[in-house]
Amino acid sequence: MAWIQDFPGAAVVGERTARAWRLPVGAVSPLWAVFGAAASVGVAYWWMTQWTKSVNVEAMTGAFAPATKPKLTLVEAVATVETTVEAASNPVVAAALEAVAEPMEPVIEAAEPEAPSTDDLTVMTGIGPKLSVALAERGVTRFAQIAAWTAKDLAEVDAALSLKGRAVREAWVAQAKRLAKGA
Repeated sequence: MAWIQDFPGAAVVGERTARAWRLPVGAVSPLWAVFGAAASVGVAYWWMTQWTKSVNVEAMTGAFAPATKPKLTLVEAVATVETTVEAASNPVVAAALEAVAEPMEPVIEAAEPEAPSTDDLTVMTGIGPKLSVALAERGVTRFAQIAAWTAKDLAEVDAALSLKGRAVREAWVAQAKRLAKGA
């Protein structure tokens, strides 16, 4: 190491290095204190946000899972009915079933006719309430109907409602296809 002494200023560098190693680690540069403080604040914030979150421990462990009845398949339901019918042929079981069973009246509900469903066409760009009513008067109430339009259909609707090319410009068919898939 004698060759290091040949460089000018080597003694000063050596003294500074020795003094830096004698200082506690981290005190060599004041920036280390700033970085350490910032890291400590970040860690403290993270722990604070984690500890303040509410946790449902029962849900995490699954200890209190709701008891649900398993749904029967058609085969299991038929087997259950057959077992009940066989048990009912036993006089003791039949007497017990009659004692428990209440007379029931058949319930027949009148089927209400379903109203034809319609889509809210005003969701599409370029169709407002007035235009939606005009389309409904022409029988167009579903996205699927507009999605099935051809170029000829577009031209007819454009001419009939004086749209001046709006349906093509605003891509009603493409919008309707996308909305019909989501509906």
